[in-house]
Amino acid sequence: MDYILGKNPRKMSYVVGFGNHYPKHVHHRGASIPKNKIRYNCKGGWKWRDSKKPNPNTLVGAMVAGPDKHDGFHDVRTNYNYTEPTLAGNAGLVAALVALSGDKSTGIDKNTIFSAVPPMFPTPPPPPAPWKP
Repeated sequence: MDYILGKNPRKMSYVVGFGNHYPKHVHHRGASIPKNKIRYNCKGGWKWRDSKKPNPNTLVGAMVAGPDKHDGFHDVRTNYNYTEPTLAGNAGLVAALVALSGDKSTGIDKNTIFSAVPPMFPTPPPPPAPWKP
């Protein structure tokens, strides 16, 4: 959690809106298109996706994808590998925060917190029995 919130070589929080140094070009339609009472279609939003200006809307609390394995990070909206806040990534962030909350009354076991989540893909069938002539 410390690394995610800014205790890293870049001294950058990967949670939008946390601290003074966080991503300002998040790859997210709601963050990059200004709220100006005009409805834009899918292609109409591209001019903001490609803009070099910071997002007009801040997705406070959203964790972006983050740095590469060498702590490199490019705060560029079009490079979603760094700046996209995904549901899966943010679910992990929430789970980590719950596990660290220290509230023992909730009955949350950090070792089994995801045990009820079904797998994304069905379990493969077992291999066939050995062939016997």
